[in-house]
Amino acid sequence: MEFRLLGSVAVVAADGRELPAGSAKRRSLLAMLLLNPGAPVTVERLTETLWDEAPPRHSRTVIHNHVSGLRALLTAHDAPAAGIELVTDNGAYLLRVPDLAVDTVRFEHLVARARSLDDAREAAAALREALALWRGPALAGTTAGLPLQCAARTLEEQRLAAAGELARAHGRLGDHGTAANLLHAEATANPLREPLVAELMHALGRAGRRSEALDWFHRTRRALAEELGIDPGPELTGAYDRLLHADAPPSRSDRVPPARLPGDQEPPDRVPPARVPTVGGLASVPDQRP
Repeated sequence: MEFRLLGSVAVVAADGRELPAGSAKRRSLLAMLLLNPGAPVTVERLTETLWDEAPPRHSRTVIHNHVSGLRALLTAHDAPAAGIELVTDNGAYLLRVPDLAVDTVRFEHLVARARSLDDAREAAAALREALALWRGPALAGTTAGLPLQCAARTLEEQRLAAAGELARAHGRLGDHGTAANLLHAEATANPLREPLVAELMHALGRAGRRSEALDWFHRTRRALAEELGIDPGPELTGAYDRLLHADAPPSRSDRVPPARLPGDQEPPDRVPPARVPTVGGLASVPDQRP
């Protein structure tokens, strides 16, 4: 038997059949126990998980009923024989599962293994196996309680980090086109993540797709100004500068539009760079005019 959290929360029997895990609240309770395998989870924590507003007066009874339903499901499919047991521990609940029976744990192990490998090809293989465990957004089909929202965001950050490491492994192998394609998909889904876009720009430049890389900078710069009111940070502007100083000289259209001075008329079809406070003062994209 195995448990899946990297996508819809699911319980899968030894023969590959997905078992009926119940309602969204029951899946949410199961997810919280699986996120803490072998550790007790208090009733208070489970209450936070199942109700994002004030819980009903009979919330403890509801939790107890969901635990009983999960325990019956596991017992009916010989989970105890596989070392899987849902127990009560001093008023809290604890789910004992074998190592690697939960896909989040397998994902972490594969990523850790990839990081320990010096061979880029072997590291890429481990990372591909880790990312293949994802079947959609983590913890899908659960309630909107804050604990699971935070856990889902953390898992997504880990997935993005693994995708970036896979792209870098392909880069070390000289396969910059594959690296760029991997990062393109992630940057399209996360257009305001400057480090991700910067990494994509590097990969595109190494793959000989310099114009596409420059276009990503201008696209991201406009999105940052329009949605957040800020200029690109040093990582993104640094990637842009490196592209500008690559073999081919940039055309005038490749240059970053300079910040307007007070009294200047705003050029049409151009988003002026926002000025944001930083530790050192006001930051803006450096003037690139000769």
